[in-house]
Amino acid sequence: MNNLFLIILLISSSTLFSQKLFFNKLNYNDTASFEKNIPELSKKALKVYYSSDKDTYYDNLFRMQLVAKEYSISLKYLDSLSKTSSSNVDYQVIIGTAYKVYCKTMLESTDEKKFDALFQNNLRKLYFSCSDKLSPQIKNYFLNTISDLRLDLNNLKLNLSKNNSDSITLSDAVLLCRKQLAYSIYSKTNSISLIELVKLDKEKYHVQDSVLIAMPDGGTVSATIIRKSSFNKPMPVVMMYNIYAGSSESMAKEIANENYVGVIVNTRGKYISKNTIEPFEHDANDAYYAIDWISKQSWCDGSIGMFGGSYLGFSQWSATKKLHPALKTIVPQVSVGVGIDYPMCNGVFMNYMLPWIHYVSNNKTIDEVDFADSKKWSSINDAWYKSGARFKSLDSLNGEKNPIFQKWLQHPTYDSFWQNMTPQKEEYTNINIPILTITGYFDDDQLGAMYYYKQHHLWNKNPNHYLLIGPYDHGGAQGYPSTIVAGYTIDSVADIPINDIVFRWFDYVLKDGTKPKILKDKVNFEIMGSNTWKHVPSIKNMCNDTLTFYLDNTKQKNTYNLSTQKNKTLAYINETVDFNDRTTIVKSDHAGYDIPLLIDSVIHPSEIKLVFISKPFTESVTFSGAIQAFMQLSINKKDVDVVFDIYELNTKGKYFQLTLTNIQRASLAKDKSVRQLLKPNTVENLALTNNFMTSKKIEKGSKLIVVIGVNKSPDWQLNYGTGKDVSDETLANDGKEPLLIKWYNTSTIKVPILK
Repeated sequence: MNNLFLIILLISSSTLFSQKLFFNKLNYNDTASFEKNIPELSKKALKVYYSSDKDTYYDNLFRMQLVAKEYSISLKYLDSLSKTSSSNVDYQVIIGTAYKVYCKTMLESTDEKKFDALFQNNLRKLYFSCSDKLSPQIKNYFLNTISDLRLDLNNLKLNLSKNNSDSITLSDAVLLCRKQLAYSIYSKTNSISLIELVKLDKEKYHVQDSVLIAMPDGGTVSATIIRKSSFNKPMPVVMMYNIYAGSSESMAKEIANENYVGVIVNTRGKYISKNTIEPFEHDANDAYYAIDWISKQSWCDGSIGMFGGSYLGFSQWSATKKLHPALKTIVPQVSVGVGIDYPMCNGVFMNYMLPWIHYVSNNKTIDEVDFADSKKWSSINDAWYKSGARFKSLDSLNGEKNPIFQKWLQHPTYDSFWQNMTPQKEEYTNINIPILTITGYFDDDQLGAMYYYKQHHLWNKNPNHYLLIGPYDHGGAQGYPSTIVAGYTIDSVADIPINDIVFRWFDYVLKDGTKPKILKDKVNFEIMGSNTWKHVPSIKNMCNDTLTFYLDNTKQKNTYNLSTQKNKTLAYINETVDFNDRTTIVKSDHAGYDIPLLIDSVIHPSEIKLVFISKPFTESVTFSGAIQAFMQLSINKKDVDVVFDIYELNTKGKYFQLTLTNIQRASLAKDKSVRQLLKPNTVENLALTNNFMTSKKIEKGSKLIVVIGVNKSPDWQLNYGTGKDVSDETLANDGKEPLLIKWYNTSTIKVPILK
């Protein structure tokens, strides 16, 4: 009975939206006529409008009632929306701020001369009634570009007028009311709102912008400091050391709203610092002296914590190289492992480094327009790839050589240039502050985050170091995770407010608060597919057994067997890689770019990768940890860049990519700081161990897919195997001879599992 009612309701809703309402076509071309008659159209639509989705229903209702000038009814539906919304946000602020204040103002007075003053007063009341976390967001809803809203409305009116009819569908009527409302309300309230919000901010916060902090060597860094005006005693400080200058005030306010002094320090050369911009190079020393300066200010109680993601994760580890006593804790998220996973990953430089360098060094803030020009950067990569030119010439395709790009290429191994930027070996023994590392299974800086984590545990006997990892990408692990990551819907228990966890950590360390509940042990990880968090004392405890597979040379159509038994007869698979063939451009799975769909009906190997498939699992098993590959191979050259992917092929025929693509320069597999070339036509042992980790329940009947091959992507530096500096190799001089590989069936894949 209930199902039948739902079907009828859905059919009725669909029919309603196609219903026609009278609206004179002349209204579209006459602004005065349009504004006079749109309220009547809204009233007609309200009589028949319905949606079974309560969020959508109330969201449209309050807007249409507002267009109809039914202000008290609109307020009622605004309240209903905030109470019934399935979303996790406060809709009274996020959606209804401008509209709610407008409604109240119109109800209080119809005198146009008093509107501005009344509106500002109501805005003030709402601002101070909101929570500290939400009040800064109000300003965002008055930053709409009026010209864009006008253009949006006019484009819709133009399209509707082409129907040459005096009727309009209900769905178009609702859309027209929404766009008219947005334009009319914001055009009337935008300027007065921004003026008032500036005043309110000045009342609530004490802001010090453009503070220049001098370094002993003559360099400078700039800082923005924000604290609540109500703070009347020294407070703990939360600091972000940030190369992405330009958003410092809003970030510092977020910190202040958590009842800390918010300090954003921009790296040397950024914002008002007049030094040369040299990413990563000065942060270890500069962060120490910036912390020293902060610790001596009257508003600091001597306790400082740091957090932030990506570059800001790196800068925290950089700050621990020379640990200042005032630095009490760090929360590095998705940390760049400089020289480890960026700008090269396991020895292979990535093209992404070039647009990123321009992004942070074109000006004193960030160059969003240039960085977002994907067509430009793709065309540069493709032009370089098709030409076969040396990697060192990549920057020239953008106009001229870039000094940062060229400097980095002079350090193709993990040498002292990179090592001087972060703690090394015994320096980790001095890092005894509490640390919370956060990363994700699909974070393209996971290798960097885990590098610091592992080094800290290797050199420090008893580190107070926690790890939080789940099904998050690079962005999701820095704040609030996406519920859908590259087509995969994460488990409900994985949808956690990471930013809140970060600040509860600061409360725990800096204010003797309670440790975040999710941190029940030192390592906290979510098992995908099981909707379960596990808590163990170390990453070794993420698994308790290992499955071993062999790369069997037995071929089945276009694939090979992934066998649990070692073949009694030594054999190999021949593979030829023709670098001259540039007809197929194969995009990589990461290296700073969007990852492909994690769940797909196909896998993504190119013509230069071999696919190995296991037998179906006879019972459910949990993969947990980093899968490792121990290859026996021989090549006709001195070096090769090996890539491999791992998938689950489920019983429905879908492929789940368990990690991002793993890549390794063979000559740097044994020692990332010293290149050790392979001997041509000699069987070599190649351990691929610095790989992405994951944790996922693999269902009974699923198969494991391992895809092995050679990097031949326009997103990465190309290694032609001569043994020369790879950045100097060209296709014409070094890549004409095909790469010949023998993959031996003694090669193994080690899969950590949790029973």
